[in-house]
Amino acid sequence: MKKIITLSFAASSVLAALVPIQASAHGWADFPKARQVICQEGGGHWGASDGSQIPNEACRASFLESGTYPVVQVNEFATLVKDYTNMDAVKAAVQDGLICSGGDKNKSGMSVASQHWQRTDMQSGSTFTLKYRATAPHNPSHWQIYLTKPGYNAAHTRLGWDDLELIQEFGNIEKINVDGSNYYYMDVTLPSGRSGEATLVTRWQRDDPAGEGFYNCSDIKFDGDTLPPEWSALGPYVKPGVSAEAGDTVWFRIFSPQGNEVVFEKLPITAANQDINAWSYELAQLVNQKHSAISQVGIQEASGEVVYSQGDLYANQVFVTNANYSYAVDIRDGDVIEPEPVYVEGLQAEYAQDEEGLTYINANIRSEGRYLINMKLLDSTGHQLALASDIVDNGQIALSMFTSQTGKFTVEVYAAEQDAEHQLIETKPITIKEQSAGGDFDYVYPDGIGQYVPGETVVQGRDGNTYQCRPYPEGGWCNINSAIHYEPGFGSAWQDAWIRQ
Repeated sequence: MKKIITLSFAASSVLAALVPIQASAHGWADFPKARQVICQEGGGHWGASDGSQIPNEACRASFLESGTYPVVQVNEFATLVKDYTNMDAVKAAVQDGLICSGGDKNKSGMSVASQHWQRTDMQSGSTFTLKYRATAPHNPSHWQIYLTKPGYNAAHTRLGWDDLELIQEFGNIEKINVDGSNYYYMDVTLPSGRSGEATLVTRWQRDDPAGEGFYNCSDIKFDGDTLPPEWSALGPYVKPGVSAEAGDTVWFRIFSPQGNEVVFEKLPITAANQDINAWSYELAQLVNQKHSAISQVGIQEASGEVVYSQGDLYANQVFVTNANYSYAVDIRDGDVIEPEPVYVEGLQAEYAQDEEGLTYINANIRSEGRYLINMKLLDSTGHQLALASDIVDNGQIALSMFTSQTGKFTVEVYAAEQDAEHQLIETKPITIKEQSAGGDFDYVYPDGIGQYVPGETVVQGRDGNTYQCRPYPEGGWCNINSAIHYEPGFGSAWQDAWIRQ
């Protein structure tokens, strides 16, 4: 029996300082906002007893049924289910008509049928970052994201489990600190072809004997389909020498910048599909059909469309809609004890030379085992220009290499266990640009983060541009150490903090 092992890897953004874990977990969906949060922020619950001072009519209906309790307990829409991995037990505890109330009859008002629930505009087929405020974080835990099926009408019916379909799941996610508050962030992809109104249900389940689970309803409205995606190539889909036999399983995974698996497909290998051209095509079609908003496998045509080539297997690449995603295609043998995972973090798609005409390429390597790590910089012909090596032993190391050249290159990272061959665990295409002519600046981002003041400037090594920290109070966002959100020019909310010069 052959023993083919491919190490896993994931990319991760820089996280801010974490606060100590507390004994219990509480929180709410902050984007898109949960019903109870919208009602609390709207106010009026401590006015007239008939609710006439509550501006939102759905919140008013909730008040008339349950009083102020739901908005007082805004972060505790929860139910204890000891057998929380058994969905029948979950559904028995969080009954139909009380899902948006966290299963609590005292909060039943948040489940009333109403056409006036405030909705967040979303695009069908898009991937968005679900932001969950954690007033008392708890790990380990896991997540399930549900969406109402087409045809469900919140104006006429209280939500039941048969109205929902599971669209995404996440395992344990580490919290991040944003402006002094703790959050969990998840990249969620909405189904394509949806229109009209819908309700998104977030289930946050603690993995402990008590089985406390939190249930939040966020009402949304589809505002058309998302625009055609812009694809970024991560690397080759199938590498020469890879083979699979009947009884193996091929894993295809896409990792978000936080290291979460946003795509995970497993293809069993049988005698019928063990030929490499058969299983590679079958797996690519599975990914292309089920995850078209996140990833495609194939060759990019002049039109921008990605099409799989059966006639040129090794020309097919893995494309993603987020250049900061990473991927792994693994052959798994059921008889093999998998090595501990290795994670590569911090590689960028673009770099710029510094004032001395040099470009430094840095990466952090994390592992749960002992490995020799080699990080290489290759030119377009495959010639090695730079090398950085070190041993990581159940911890983290930082690797750095530099070059004076500009253009397009490839970074390859290899890992080897003791007395074993090196395994390629990441391939990252990069572009190095000449030194920016943008003039004076105060810092090279992210140096100095936490000390920026409004008006100060940073030069961004990934695109060579200069960015100025916005005036007070927006300038406070400049110091949030969360690259996925506030990295100048690249974070999802960078314009909240920076002005490009």
